[in-house]
Amino acid sequence: MIIEKMSAELSLPLKYVDFLALTASHQYKQYTIPKRTGGERIILHPSRKLKALQRWLLSNVIAVWPVHPAAMAYRPGVSIFDNANIHVQSQYLLRMDMTNFFPSIEVRDLVAFMAKRPTLFQDWTDRDKSYFARLVFRHGKLTVGAPTSPALSNALCFELDSALAGITSAQGVAYSRYADDLFFSANKKQVLISIEAEAKAVLGEIKIPANLSLNQAKTKHSSKRGARRVTGIVLGSDGKAYVSRDTKRTIRTLVHQLDTLKDEERIRLAGLISYVSGFEPAFLNNLILKYGADKVSSAKQHT
Repeated sequence: MIIEKMSAELSLPLKYVDFLALTASHQYKQYTIPKRTGGERIILHPSRKLKALQRWLLSNVIAVWPVHPAAMAYRPGVSIFDNANIHVQSQYLLRMDMTNFFPSIEVRDLVAFMAKRPTLFQDWTDRDKSYFARLVFRHGKLTVGAPTSPALSNALCFELDSALAGITSAQGVAYSRYADDLFFSANKKQVLISIEAEAKAVLGEIKIPANLSLNQAKTKHSSKRGARRVTGIVLGSDGKAYVSRDTKRTIRTLVHQLDTLKDEERIRLAGLISYVSGFEPAFLNNLILKYGADKVSSAKQHT
C-alpha cells in the first residue's frame, strides 16, 4: 500500500518505482570530504529520482515513528543548545563516540524493528517492506548522504537510548545522544566511571542496532575545572552555556558552502543558526551583513 501511495503522489509509474527500488544500491554517486580531525569521510549521494522517493518516505513514513527524548540530533526545533543545556549544571561530563555510525546500522536492524513494532506496519505488504528497505539502505547499510538516514537512525536507536536512559536515570546521571556522540553528566566523578563501563556493556548487548561499537580513543572525561564541550557548546563553570569560536567558524563555513551541503549538513546548520539567533543575535546580524539576508534565511531552513 505504501509503495502504491508513493507512486501516485509523486506521479511516477509503478514500474519505474519498481526499477528504482531494485537498482537503488547502484543509484549513488560516491565522493569524499575532509574530516576536521584528519582523513576523509565517504559521502554517498543518491540520484535525483531516488532522493525524491527517499524524501517522500521520510516525510510520510519515518517522520511519524517514535524517537526517544534523549535523541537530540536531526529533530526539527531541537538545537545543539538544547543538547548542551541538559548537561550545563553538572560538575562532570563523559563523552563517548560510536564508530562508523550510519554504516553500522543495517537492514537486519530494520527487520528486527519491524518485528518489534508490528502496529507501525500492520497495513504494509511484503513488497512495501522489501522496497522500503531497498530504498533507504545501500547494500544493506545506512549511508551518509541519503536524506532518510538521520531520522531513520534515530528511530532505530530507540532501544539503545531507552537502555542508556534507564541505567543513567537510576543513578542520577543526565544522558543525551547527538547522532554518534553519547553524553553523560553527573555531580560525582566516580559514577561516570561506572557509567562508562555500563554503557560499553549496553552497546555490546543491544539488539537494535546490533552492530554498534565505540571509538575508544574519543572517550573523554572532563570537569568544570577544565574545558567541557557538548556539540560545540562550551559549558562554563558559572553554569551557563556559550557558543565556542569553533562553532561560529563552522556556521560561517557551512553558510559559505550552502549550495553544496547535503541534507544532514543543512539540518545541522539550521539547528546551529536557530540556536545562535536566540542566544547571540549580534552574530546572526553579522552573518546577514556578510552573506546577505536571502542566503542566511535559506540556511535557516532544514529541508
